[in-house]
Parts: sequence; structure tokens; C-alpha cells
Amino acid sequence: MANLVRRKQVDQVEFSGFFVEVGDENYYPLTTNPSGFLDAAALDAATGILDTKINNVSGILNNNISSTGAYCLNYSDNISGNLSTRLMGTGSYLSSVDTALSGYVVTVSGNLNASITGASGTLNTKIDSTSGYLKSYTDSISGILNSQITAASNATTINNIVSGTGFNFTGTKIFNSPIHTQRVNISGVTTPSSIAIVGSSGVASIVGNAGTFVSYYETGANNSLWAVADSAGLPMLELFDDYTLILGHSSRKSLVVSGLSGYVLLPSLPNQNQTGALPSGTLFRSGNHLMIL
Repeated sequence: MANLVRRKQVDQVEFSGFFVEVGDENYYPLTTNPSGFLDAAALDAATGILDTKINNVSGILNNNISSTGAYCLNYSDNISGNLSTRLMGTGSYLSSVDTALSGYVVTVSGNLNASITGASGTLNTKIDSTSGYLKSYTDSISGILNSQITAASNATTINNIVSGTGFNFTGTKIFNSPIHTQRVNISGVTTPSSIAIVGSSGVASIVGNAGTFVSYYETGANNSLWAVADSAGLPMLELFDDYTLILGHSSRKSLVVSGLSGYVLLPSLPNQNQTGALPSGTLFRSGNHLMIL
């Protein structure tokens, strides 16, 4: 089978000049132009014609542009002249309107001024009348209120007192009804300490900064009616509801006086062997005998 040369191999370097020598009218290159390809002569002729047409057209276009530009210039001049005339005419009309309007404004302002002047006089009269009426009403109310405040502040009896921590009494106050409170603080002006009367179930105590020093008991509460205590709260002098009076602490009683039995006890008397440091006139116990030093 003979070797074939493909169409894409025709223009390769290896085959340069080969087809010219051995080819005929049935092979490439052909002497004719069956497909109507554009050759150099046809291209030169066509470009020359195109160049001439372009030049001709550009000249015509230049003339048209020049003519159109001149026409546009004339038209612009005409339009600007008309516009200038219109603007001038409109400006004159606007000036006339403004002038007429300014006269109208002056007229209206005069009417408005007269209306305001008239209304302000009427308003002034009404304000004067109303203020006088309001003053009379205020004077009446304030007079009544002043009388009520004065009467309330000078009242000798106050039935209700508002609650609050900022309510203070000045001067001398007399309370004709019972005062119910758990604690009353009494602060001296010239003393640095405070004394309080404290109430609890069946007992009222006078308490200072160092503690309770006087207590009053309800009869039958704990058989004690009255007691004077030390700073620790221990009774030093105590009276009971069986007419017994005790001097000294309950753990070391110095003197016990019984009103019912009529006896006096000295349970803490020193013995004879303890009299060395005691002053003259001291009572002491010597066996079953009461002795005086």
C-alpha cells in the first residue's frame, strides 16, 4: 500500500519544493483559484478603493460636521437670545410680583399688628382680671390654710402622731394616756452615757452602758420585786415578795432580813481567826457567839 501524505503535512519543511516538482494540476499548489480565495492583487485593489471611499466619506463627514456645528452655533445663539429675553422678562415680572407682594405684606403686617395689639389688650385685661381673681382665691385659701396650720401647731392636745424616726419633741410634753413601748432611751445632755428603761415580761429594768443596775419585778413573777445589780447583772440588793431583803450576791449573802419571821441573818460573818485584818467594831463569829471586834 502506497504511503499517503496528509494535508496537514504539505506545509512542513521536509516537503518544501517537493510538490512543485512532482505535482500536476491535481495536486497543490494549483494554478487556478477554484475556491475564490483573496489574492494580493485583489487585496491591493480592494484596499485602494476602500481608502478612497474612506477619504471621500471623511471629507463629506467633515463638511457635514462643520455645517452642523455652524447650524448648532446659530441655533444656540438664537435659543440663548430667546432664553435671555425670557429670563429678563420673567425677572421683571417677578420683580413686579415681589413689589406688589411687599405692598401686600405691609398691608397684612399692619392688619396683623392691629390684631395683635387689640388681642394683647384684651388678653392683658383677661390676665389682670384672672390674676386678681386668682390672687383673691389664693389669699382666701392661704388664709384658711394658715389658720389651720397655726391652730394645729398651737394645739394643746394631739390625737395622732405620725410614725417615723425623724419625729422629735421640743419643749415640755405631757402624756395623759398610757405609753406603750418596749424601750425608752434617756440620753443626758451633759453626760456621755445613755440610760434606757427596758420592759420585758413581768419586769422593768433601768439599763446603762455597763448593764442593768435596777430592776422592778411584777408580784409573783419570780418572787423578786426589786433588785439593784452590779455591772455584771448580779443582784447586790434584792427585795422579795415574802418581805425578805438580801444584801449581797446570792452566792455570798452579807445580810438577810426576813420581815415575816423577824430574823436577821449574817451568813458571811468572818470567824475569830479571820479578824486580824478587820477594823475595830466589826462583827464576827466565835463559835455560836456573835462578837464585836
